[in-house]
Amino acid sequence: MPEYRLYYWDLPFRGVFIEMLLHEVGASYQRRDAAELYPDKCLKMQNPGMAPPFLYDCATKKTIAQMPAILMHLARKYDYLPKRTETQTLGLKTILDCNDVLMEITNYNGMQMWEKEAWEQFRYARLPDWMQVFEQTGRAHGLKDDKGFLLGSRISVADIAITALFGTMIHAFPSLETDLGEHAPKIAALCRRIEKRTRIAGFLAQQREHWGRGYCGGQIERSLRKMFD
Repeated sequence: MPEYRLYYWDLPFRGVFIEMLLHEVGASYQRRDAAELYPDKCLKMQNPGMAPPFLYDCATKKTIAQMPAILMHLARKYDYLPKRTETQTLGLKTILDCNDVLMEITNYNGMQMWEKEAWEQFRYARLPDWMQVFEQTGRAHGLKDDKGFLLGSRISVADIAITALFGTMIHAFPSLETDLGEHAPKIAALCRRIEKRTRIAGFLAQQREHWGRGYCGGQIERSLRKMFD
């Protein structure tokens, strides 16, 4: 029996954050279709959630909703949080920042489809600012191009989250690799190093073959691709 069941759609987006951490720590899990819980059963869980991802912990027999909460649960369980209280807070802050970037790149979860003027304002002003937020955080904690991690000398959930954010984004939209390299070169190097870790590399190779360049799916992704085209 797997240790977890992850309920999400058949695409990376928020689900890949959780899967990367599960693979990094060597935890077993089963991927399940989000439609098994959403929307009819998601309010009937012990700890209700509005939308996927949902992680069912087979040991506790409880379901956790919200990507940041799931990552923090796993990080505490597998010792992937920094040791000091201040940097633990920064770990959570980093995950929440990643979640904000996902919301913004989808134009507030698809509230509107992208138009050229708004997209260019996001890509060439807002997104670079986000990249520099992560870059300056890493620099403040000793991140180098070839060693170190976002919050110090030890890998944490923050490194997994940043790699899930930018690694997935660049794989889906390769021209963004230049943007990240320009505005956050140390973060770009960190993402490449994390993606080469043995368990993560194997997972990404398999899943990217399955997903191709897929990102968030549906009308939102079509709107994004129109901007890149």
